Amino acid sequence: MNATEKALVLKVGRFREADCWVKLLTPSRGVFNAFAFGGCRSRRRFVGCLDPLSHVLFTIGSNKTGTYTVLEEGTLLHNFPAVREDPATTGLAVNCMKFIDAVEIDPADARQAYELLLETLYMLEKGGGSADFTPWLFRAKLVFEMGFQPDFLTCGECGVLVAGQEGCQFGVEKGQVACRTCLSNGKPLEGLARPISTGVLRALDWIQHSRPADWTTVSMDNEVRRQSSQLIELFVAYHLGLSWDNGMYKKV
Repeated sequence: MNATEKALVLKVGRFREADCWVKLLTPSRGVFNAFAFGGCRSRRRFVGCLDPLSHVLFTIGSNKTGTYTVLEEGTLLHNFPAVREDPATTGLAVNCMKFIDAVEIDPADARQAYELLLETLYMLEKGGGSADFTPWLFRAKLVFEMGFQPDFLTCGECGVLVAGQEGCQFGVEKGQVACRTCLSNGKPLEGLARPISTGVLRALDWIQHSRPADWTTVSMDNEVRRQSSQLIELFVAYHLGLSWDNGMYKKV
């Protein structure tokens, strides 16, 4: 049975003279591959639909045996022309899409990932985003949306609020903060831990509760930004097994 669903196109490739394979992100299925037979030549079924950075309403089916997914036709909803026209903005969008692809989003996290990427593309379309913030803010927000949600304002050991308290540490493994008192009482955090300032804790808490539209006006002290992004990279590497290296995400 065919179904109609909105999708973001992540990758497209040709496997025969007139046929394409397409990697998609949808709010119900996550990331998956489908075939668009005749897609390279179609002037009616897939007009403007088979390009990365396209938001499309696809009719999706399968072959007779159900062994692979087939795109029957598509209607272009938006192709983000302002993102495509500026190489720097295109690079930011591609970085976010590469992260989605590398994470291998499954149906359990599909809607959150789809909505986050779509909101990010619209934010970039309106002229927001920057190389200093967008890529790691997107990575952080996706990790938080997938259920890795540390409490950055409360000690995970004793429950005290840590706002304004120096000498705290953040445990990457458990995703919790330890206050100075608990650390001085001989309760070191297990596994990978890093000292963390109250400025970084507030920044990470803000990111956790933000949306991409909020990122257009973000401003952080350089040291807070550096420490926050480094901590996010550690968190992504530990919990998702991914790191950014030479323009691509690699398994670690």
